[in-house]
Amino acid sequence: MILDVKQLSHSYGDKEALNNLNFSIKDNSIVSVLGPSGCGKTTLIRIIAGLEHIQSGEIFLDKLLVANKSLNLPPEQRPISYVFQDFALFPHMTVFENISFAAGSKANKKQLIEQVIHLAKVNNFLDKYPHSLSGGEQQRVALARSIAVQPKLLLLDEPFSDLDINLKREIIDDTLHLINSLESSAIVVTHNAEEAMFLSDTIIVMNKGIIVQIGTPHEIYFNPTNLYVASLFGETNIFQSKVIDHSCITPLGRIKVKNLPNNQNVDVVIRPEAIKLNLEKSPLLNPNSGIVVDSKFLGNSAIIHMTVNDEKNNKHHIHSKVMGNFLPPQASSVSVTLDEDHIFIFPR
Repeated sequence: MILDVKQLSHSYGDKEALNNLNFSIKDNSIVSVLGPSGCGKTTLIRIIAGLEHIQSGEIFLDKLLVANKSLNLPPEQRPISYVFQDFALFPHMTVFENISFAAGSKANKKQLIEQVIHLAKVNNFLDKYPHSLSGGEQQRVALARSIAVQPKLLLLDEPFSDLDINLKREIIDDTLHLINSLESSAIVVTHNAEEAMFLSDTIIVMNKGIIVQIGTPHEIYFNPTNLYVASLFGETNIFQSKVIDHSCITPLGRIKVKNLPNNQNVDVVIRPEAIKLNLEKSPLLNPNSGIVVDSKFLGNSAIIHMTVNDEKNNKHHIHSKVMGNFLPPQASSVSVTLDEDHIFIFPR
């Protein structure tokens, strides 16, 4: 294990930032810490980096104790490198000088610098200063400088948040290949679930200073532990219901319930992609149908806004995500079928 975090807690005055965190990170792996602003994820990696003094718990890096209540090895004595959200490049140094400084006096310094320049794709602006670079170029230099240190653990704090969407996709892809080309591990802090799934072998989901769930992207997406985790991956349709005869009633029909007792109040989460639609010639008088309000074309997909009536004839606004070539006209009738892989039921 490159990292072991044990019983880590941290507070700022009366505000508890981290509450009894326990997890490990394997060698040569990429882990994302996913959660909203204020959930404690930046505090966590600052403590791992040695930028915050630990208050309670222990941290081991490469099996070496680097922090507990009475010990705090400084960042330069830890086998880590930190990519800050604002990049923190040396403004008085060129791109080449920033990278060269990070490489220090390593025996293979010349070869290392050449490799890093190639991998990070910074060849075309080595003589420029940071202030003259675009955000994407600064991002590449910050990554290049960090890997030139040859860390065993690379820490990235919201590294893509200020990039436009097309550039973000390119740099996320390059970052993934860059990290995978090294014999090191990485922790990426993000509030973007799509980034976390694309980059990571493992996702640590945080909320209000605690770890809510740890798992692979597939596990987190298809087996969320609660409503909060299920809601991280885009918008959802959420209904309140009750378990009766091992099923619950929703505006989209009756859904079977496993592992919850009868009379349990529940939240039913139905992702838009769970709702499959079929255009009908006339309105259907059953709960598995709806009337289209609007169709929004998004390229490969489309979002269909519709209203459905529940068994008490109350109207509900529902979103369905379908293939982009399915764009039913306004006021048309659609029948509904559900994909259970995208439906989750949690006790309330």
